[in-house]
Amino acid sequence: MANPLLGVRVTTATLREVPRMEAAAEIARRRARELGRPVLVSVTTQVGLRDPLALFARGAGVTHNRFFWSVPAANFEITGLGAAWSFTPPLSTDRFAASAEAWRQLMAEAVIDADRDLPVQGPLAVAGFRFDPDHPPSELWRDYPHALLLVPRLLIVRHGDVTTLTVNGMVDAQSSTLALGAAAARRLQALIGLPWRPNRPPLDVQVDVSLDPDVWKAIVADAVTDLRAGMLEKVVLARAMRLRGPEPFDTAATLDTLRRDYPHTFIFAVARGGRTFLGASPERLVSLRNGDVAASALAGSAPRGKTPEEDAALASALLQSEKDRAEHAFVVQMIRAALTDYCDAVQAPELPTIMQVRNVQHLFTPITARIRPGYDIFDLVQRLHPTPAVGGKPGPAALAWIRAREQLDRGWYAAPVGWVDARGDGEFAVALRSALIGRREATLFAGCGIVAASDPERELAETRIKLRAMLGALGVGDEMIG
Repeated sequence: MANPLLGVRVTTATLREVPRMEAAAEIARRRARELGRPVLVSVTTQVGLRDPLALFARGAGVTHNRFFWSVPAANFEITGLGAAWSFTPPLSTDRFAASAEAWRQLMAEAVIDADRDLPVQGPLAVAGFRFDPDHPPSELWRDYPHALLLVPRLLIVRHGDVTTLTVNGMVDAQSSTLALGAAAARRLQALIGLPWRPNRPPLDVQVDVSLDPDVWKAIVADAVTDLRAGMLEKVVLARAMRLRGPEPFDTAATLDTLRRDYPHTFIFAVARGGRTFLGASPERLVSLRNGDVAASALAGSAPRGKTPEEDAALASALLQSEKDRAEHAFVVQMIRAALTDYCDAVQAPELPTIMQVRNVQHLFTPITARIRPGYDIFDLVQRLHPTPAVGGKPGPAALAWIRAREQLDRGWYAAPVGWVDARGDGEFAVALRSALIGRREATLFAGCGIVAASDPERELAETRIKLRAMLGALGVGDEMIG
């Protein structure tokens, strides 16, 4: 009997499309023979599916590669399972330019079969990058390289009321043309029988911090000293908290909580090996759709109030804070300058507004532009990362300070994570409000911008506020924050 969250129509549709898959695979086999290398074949069809997250949950026991992306306010979700193709550039290369070239070549040679009237057509690649490729990687991030592009074998995209299934596979000159569709049908049939319901029991966890809070505050104080001496204008410092529990963490249930409680954020998850990096980021790094570019400046934070009156007072104080307004202006200035290199019609409001999420509010400025011919989303990601909101200003000096003094391997935290499609459109978030979760352990990350007027105690309190999102989604109370 089919599970109602992953209806039988998914498998029925897949079986119905097997002839299309095999016809596309035959074309790809001939093309692979001519080129002398494997070719991607991708077939997209419309299916009935109520919740892509159910597929992500069921895939936990089937594949080590899973992806989830949700923008609840936009009624948009993606789930990817398996790896049809993946690419990590050599460390010696420009990771963004190499990723762009690899993606262009893959798409130029691919055999793609998709209905033209569908909102999503063809394959997309999951994409993620380390915050700082020059920082020595730790064992914690062993499955998350300095750059990664990955095309899932099975891809579900829900956009409004329309849900599509894309089946992807690499075909070489010797591949059996019967393998693609039959394998896809078998995988989906197996997934339908696996039960999943969100389960959010409170966890009895042990908490550890990567650095003693007093040591972290001392690092902040050192940064303030250097800032006042004019060595930097701003530096962003992060810290980590580790949780250990007697029972396994349920990452799908965590994502379900995040999309319910933070509908105006970018919910993301990249599962690799035995760990899942996930979060609910309020900050878009950049999106590109049909030439239209959108980015966000998000810097300057305050807690939410316990009453509407207190909430409004805190928002008003944030809007009037010279320290926070100056920090925000740094970010807006940098993003506008960066986009001008590759875009026309760069526009942003003169004054920030307030973005409110469940437990924190930020100064927010949306920025739009029109990309010039010859450039792509990888150019934009490379030019924008890291923004002063997660690195500092000047950028190279701030990164060097972080690398030398922060005492933390950020891995993919505060770095670009997102997706790119066959047309070159895509969306990247800054991986904030996030955690790297293993079976019975989780590492949570939070940071804040340090300027000359910063107070170490207040900055520590700000990280505690930002940690609440992930702690709550994991079923852990605020009283556990160090």
